[in-house]
Amino acid sequence: MEYREFSPDSMFTHHVECFWELDLNPEEVNRHYEVWAPDCTFDMMFSRYPVCLKFTNERTWQVVAAGASFVGQKTSGLKLLVKQRQKVFGIRFKPFAFAHLFPLSPGQLNNRAMALDQLFELKKSDRELIRYILGAPSLENQRIHCESLVTSLLNSKFYVDQTFRAQLNYIMERKGALKIRELFSEFGISKVTLRKHFLEKMGLSPKKVSRIWRLNHFLELKRKASNHNLTILALESGYYDQAHFIREFKSFFHYCPTQLFQNESQLLGISQDIISRRFSNQYDPVMITP
Repeated sequence: MEYREFSPDSMFTHHVECFWELDLNPEEVNRHYEVWAPDCTFDMMFSRYPVCLKFTNERTWQVVAAGASFVGQKTSGLKLLVKQRQKVFGIRFKPFAFAHLFPLSPGQLNNRAMALDQLFELKKSDRELIRYILGAPSLENQRIHCESLVTSLLNSKFYVDQTFRAQLNYIMERKGALKIRELFSEFGISKVTLRKHFLEKMGLSPKKVSRIWRLNHFLELKRKASNHNLTILALESGYYDQAHFIREFKSFFHYCPTQLFQNESQLLGISQDIISRRFSNQYDPVMITP
């Protein structure tokens, strides 16, 4: 299994974390413990053959047809299933990238994949770009066509809600280890308004975002200190005690942490590398801090 990333042009960095390619081999990706971590991002995905997705807190698999698709917020681990080897190309968008841009509530996209034309009105030129992306002879060609597609889909709506961005950055900088009430005084906003604000703009509550990024912080620490005691790393990540940590971990992955780490999930390892880049601001070098 091979994963690669490519930085977007500077005009896209406010919305796009990166372009990525994942080489999926059935013998590797179909292993029982192969799971991708939740991370508060959205993805557009381009595949020449169908891909099956299953979120670990869901019972059924979702079949993503060949072509262009959109994957919403992941609130649990994500499993992949393929019948033949293929390379999937994608665009990973930041949590605040689509504030007010969806034709439906973003919460309806949580743990859901759908064809891109179910979410966006695709013009004839957009469909041609998708065909170019799927048939491009090189990754550089795919990236160029993807940037054209993003520009077309977002066009005049290509803006950033700076207040929402600052609120998300506030949580991420603290790696989820904070009391939500800290946001009330920091941004002069009520509990009800803050929750509504988050649900309308990204489909997750601020508490859920904090839980996901606290989990991500643990995964980052585990990657850097693979031989350290899990409970010690959990406490350093902001969990109250071992029971709290295990309960939270299983709510996201279904498995207990020992099971997952003993089986050396390649997808989880890729997720941990992505998390480390995110927390070090490599995806957002001009991040505005509150």
